[in-house]
This record gives sequence, structure tokens and C-alpha cells, in this order.
Amino acid sequence: MKLQHKAWALVLVIVGLSALGTMFGARHIVADSFRQLESERATREGERARRVLNQQLMGLSSTVKDYAHWADAVRFAQGRAPTFMDDNFEVSNLGYLRISEVMVFDTQGRLLSSITLTPDGGLGTVPVERATQLSGLVAPVLADVSAQTTLQTYRAETGRLEMLTAAAIRDPGQPGDVPHGAILMVRHFDDTELQRFSDVLMVPVKLSFDTPDHETNSAHLVPTDGERDELHAVVKDADGRAVVELVLSLDRDLQRVGSALAWQGMGLSLVAGLLASVVLVVLLDRWVLRRLQRLLGEVQAITERGPTAAGEVVVEGRDELGRLGEGVNLLLARVRADAQHQHAAHERHEALQIQLMQSQKTEALGRLTGGIAHDFNNSLAAITGWVRLAAEDVATEHPSQEALQQALKATRYADGLMRQLLAFGRQSAPKLRRLHWSSLIEETRQMVTSGLARECDVSVAYEVDDDEVDADPTQMQQVLVNLLINAADAMQGKGRIELRLNALVMPTGEGLPLPPGAAVLKPGRYLVLSVRDHGPGIAVELLDRVFEPFFTTKAKGRGTGLGLSVAQGIMARHHGTIGLVSGSDGACFYLYLPVSRRDEAITPATSPGGPGQGRQLLFVDDDQSVRHAWSALLDRKGWHVTRSRDGEEAWAQFSQTGKHWDVVLTDQSMPRLDGVGLAQRIRATQSPPPVVLMSGHVDEVSPELLKTLFAAVLHKPVDAAELDRVLQGVVQSA
Repeated sequence: MKLQHKAWALVLVIVGLSALGTMFGARHIVADSFRQLESERATREGERARRVLNQQLMGLSSTVKDYAHWADAVRFAQGRAPTFMDDNFEVSNLGYLRISEVMVFDTQGRLLSSITLTPDGGLGTVPVERATQLSGLVAPVLADVSAQTTLQTYRAETGRLEMLTAAAIRDPGQPGDVPHGAILMVRHFDDTELQRFSDVLMVPVKLSFDTPDHETNSAHLVPTDGERDELHAVVKDADGRAVVELVLSLDRDLQRVGSALAWQGMGLSLVAGLLASVVLVVLLDRWVLRRLQRLLGEVQAITERGPTAAGEVVVEGRDELGRLGEGVNLLLARVRADAQHQHAAHERHEALQIQLMQSQKTEALGRLTGGIAHDFNNSLAAITGWVRLAAEDVATEHPSQEALQQALKATRYADGLMRQLLAFGRQSAPKLRRLHWSSLIEETRQMVTSGLARECDVSVAYEVDDDEVDADPTQMQQVLVNLLINAADAMQGKGRIELRLNALVMPTGEGLPLPPGAAVLKPGRYLVLSVRDHGPGIAVELLDRVFEPFFTTKAKGRGTGLGLSVAQGIMARHHGTIGLVSGSDGACFYLYLPVSRRDEAITPATSPGGPGQGRQLLFVDDDQSVRHAWSALLDRKGWHVTRSRDGEEAWAQFSQTGKHWDVVLTDQSMPRLDGVGLAQRIRATQSPPPVVLMSGHVDEVSPELLKTLFAAVLHKPVDAAELDRVLQGVVQSA
């Protein structure tokens, strides 16, 4: 035999053996890679199934806490609210919350009351033996004196999975309150729940109550046929004991694709080996074997890092090895695309679930609101009638007359609030009153700056004298509060909010620009209130959507998207409108209201009499209870009291409102600006009113400042009669 033939034979044998080894090695690597992918996928699906199931358990736990941390639940546990269970756990409510059983236990673990959904859709009570059996689960909850322990566990009962959660009953208004009992809720994971669970996971799910025989593994795969595998994921209770197995049916597409790709790779390797056998050993080593080694290394790297995390295979040449690299890259691209599509589909599905749950909550809230409004208005009508009778029976000069009038005012305000609960859905007509726009603005400003926008500086500029409008005070205050809160939120709770009230005559003069939003107004005279913030403004693409119902730019949980749509509806029913301008320096909303027609059929919002019949007093104190209590006492003495929470707010009211103040009564220790600083500013103005210091920290002020800045000094506590005598004295001597 010729040496050439021997060389060819040797090359053929060597290349053939090398090709054979490469084929089987590639097949093993690819098959192992896809087996690992299948295993990782099964692990993820099992963890996701348990996570979704635990999310349902946590949701049920949140419902238990909502009911347990409620003053009515405490009263029921104490025997003072016997209708608590009937009022709060109806068939529709239990169905909406997906609750099968509710049990309330006292502090000794004894059953107080129970409700369960019967198979025919009615209500029944939990059998005593079952309640006794479950009472042991709430023992750790009742044993925790801090009332912080909650129960979240699973339980298998006669071939059925149950979710159980319990929380201690405590008063939310009393921190550190001890348990007054416990509420236990049970959800039966029946066929309906299992189908809903399967829809969420997007794979068929079954339950297996057989005792798991793989204690060390929380999940394992069981092949069923050539098309699908069954994933058994163990669900454990709160003590770590296996309760049930979630059986997920998974397809084996990746294994089939991997097997086909392995055979294809083997074929390509065989072809490459046959072609390479005709070249010399040097060329084989230089052009083929080295490339195979590099390709093998990249495939191994992909196997180690996973197809979604690894990069692409480097393709060299246009031969079979190059096409093999392209095929691996195409396969990797397909795997990544499938993973992205699956992730996007999962996110869309979860978003639809959240949207469905939100719409169900909104619908249930509407039904609940209607029932509450009806019952509340009946009681409110009775209260209003009795108070009016009492007001007629009591003499005008009687001290209780003012309290009765305030009670009537409160009932009117409560009536307006209940109407506002249904304003958006029912578009209820406003109850018009003739009122001063500036008075309502000032009242709303004080309310907002004392609580909802405490750290914001709210300034008001009045540029009109005649500011009477025909409006519903409650609805207009709701509009103004909503705009002020939106402005504060836009500035992260800190910044300056500017309000400006002026007049507008429609149509405007020829050549004058039309104000924002005024194009829809009918001819006539209007009062225009602008509310401007200095936040980042509203994006241009969102300007046309801010008044859409349920549209909001706030973070999740911070807003419902109904505020501006309700405000727009209220302004339209008042024959006005809302305009909006936004830029990089903030947003500005314009409220247009027609001036009052002075119609005698429209009554004033307040009773006859007002500023001017008594002395004007500016009362400054940072303690809210002190402000309200002493203001009420001074009002009864005939003073017209304006309250301020600190020196800076008092100075703004003193310098910006333009009122004539007869006397200023101030505390010393206050945030931002103390009493001495306020008195110094007031004393520096023209014709300053007398300033009286009423404080428990008088000793902190030097005698020289007390003598030069204050007309009188009172040490807390002060007698009401003495305070009135001192104030009358400094006013008369001024």
C-alpha cells in the first residue's frame, strides 16, 4: 500500500474518530443544556406557583388585619356591638373577599361567633367541633400581648386545601393595646379557586394530597408521556410540614428542540469530518480542529452561563462549522425571544388581573356607598329636625343657641359630604348658597395648611372687592382642596402655592388674549381663582388626559384619578369651568365662577351678622387644641377670632389679608417664628395693634423685651374672664 494511501487512511481514521467524538460530545452538551433548561424552568414554575399561592394567603391575611384592627371589632369582642358579624359579613361581601368561614374567639380561645357560606349560597354557622379543632391555631395569636403575631398557614381537610389566617383584635387608636380576642378567616381552595389559580399561572394545576416522599426537595419532575411532564411542588404549613402538592402540567418542547438540534449537530459534524478527511493534517489542524475547539468552548460557556445570560457564538467562515454557529445563535435568539414574550405575557396578565380587581373594588364601593348614604341621610334628617325644634324652643340669647346653630351647620356640611360620595357617578346638582368666595378660600387655606399641606407656604392675593358667588360651599371646598393637595404633591409637600382672585368679563375685548379654558364660558362677569404651584409641571402629552376619570400621574396608592374629573363636573354644574396652563416652572389651574345674581331665592351661606359687630383678634398658638378651645371661648365673648398655627402664618395673615386687627394674642414657643419675633415685626408696621403675650415660657423672654413689645403678659394657665378683661383693657387703652 502506498504511503499516500496510508496517510489518507490515517487521516481518515483520525478525522473520522475525531468527528465521531465531536458529534457525540456536542450531542451530550446540547442535550444536557436543554435538560438543565427544563429543570430550571420547572424550578421557576414551582416557585412561582408557591409564590402566587402565598400572595393569596397574604391578601387574606391583610383582610383579617383590616377587620381585626377596627374599633367595631373591639366593641364586638367586648359585647358592645352584637350586629358586627351580620353587618360586615354578608353573602356578597364573603363572595367578593373569597372567604368561606369567619370565626371570632375571645381572649380565652372560646368561640364568640361564626359565619360560613353554605353549599346552597346562604349563610350558616361553623360546627362546634370544627371551631374547637381550629381554636388551637389562634392560641399563639392570643398569647402575644403585643397583638402583633398573625397566623398564616395551610391545612388539608378531607381532600380539600384550606387557607387559614388569624389576627388579634386590637384598637388601632391605642398603640400597644393588648388582644381583645382574635378573628380567624378560612378560604376553601375548591375547584373554582383552583381554576382561577390555573388561569393566573397559565398552566393546568391539580392538587395531590398523597404524603410526599421527597422531604429533601421542595419540587420534582415526574415524566408522564413524550409530550408533557408533571411538576410536583410541595406546599408547607406555618410549621414547615408538607400539606399538599401542586401538580403542574408542563410541556417538553425544549427537550424536543434540543434533541433535534443535537441530531442536526451530529449530522453537520459528520459532513465536516468527511470533507476534512481530504485535506492534509496541517490544514486539518489549522482550519478545522482549532475552530471546533473554539466552538466547543463557546458552547460549554453557554451551557455554564445559560442561554439567556451568555453572548452569541462567534461565527467564522461560511462552511458547515459557520452554519452550525449561526444555528446555535438562532436557537439562542429564539430562546431569549420566547423568554421575553413569556415574561411580557405574564406581566400583561397580572396587569389585567389587577385592573379587574380594581374595577370589582370600585363597583363594590359604589354599592356600599349607596347603602351608607341612604341610611345616613335618614338619620341625618331626624337629627336636623330635632336640632331645629330645640333651636326654636331656646331663646335667642340663650348660650346654647350658638351651639345649636353650629350643630345645624355641621348637619348641612355632613349632608353635603354624603352627596359628594355619589357626585361623580350620579352627577348630583349643587345646593346653591350666596357666599363670599374669599371667605371660603380663607377657610379652606387654613384647613389645608394646618394638616394636609402643613409644610407648604400658601399665599392669597385678592384683587376684587365684590366676590359674592352662588355656589354649593361643600362642593366648591372639595374642588379647592383637591387643587391644593395636587399642588402640594407636585412639589413633594414643600414649596409655595399662589392663589389669586380677580374678575373676568366675557367676551373679552377685541385683540385681548383669551384666558386658559375660558372659550366655553357664556357672556357675563366671572370671578377667576388661579391656583399655581412651582413643581415640575405636567408633560405636554398628558395635558389632554388630566381630566379623564381614573387617569393619574401619581404613584400607585397615592391617587385614584377621580379628583380632577369630579372637580370639572362640579364646575360645569355651577355654570363655570376649569382651565389649565403648565410649563417647566409649574402648573396653574383657573377656576371660573359666575358672580352672584343676588337672587332672593338663594340664601346666604352664613347667618346674618359678621365681621364688624365685634373686635378683630388674631390668635397665634402652635397647639391645635388650645387654638380651638380658646377661640370658642373668645367667640362667645364677642371677639372675631382668626387662628394661626405659628408666627410665620400669623405674619402672613397680618400683612396680606388687609384686615384691621384690634389686638394680637400670641404664644412664645412656636416653630418657624416665635412670639417675640412676631411682635417685633408687628411693632415695625404703621399703627400697630397691641400685642398680648400668653405663654407658659414667659421667663425665657428678657424683661426689657416684655416691657417694650407687649401691651400685657399672661402666664398659662389663664382664666377666661381674666383673659377677656385684659384684652378689653388693652384695646380700650390703645
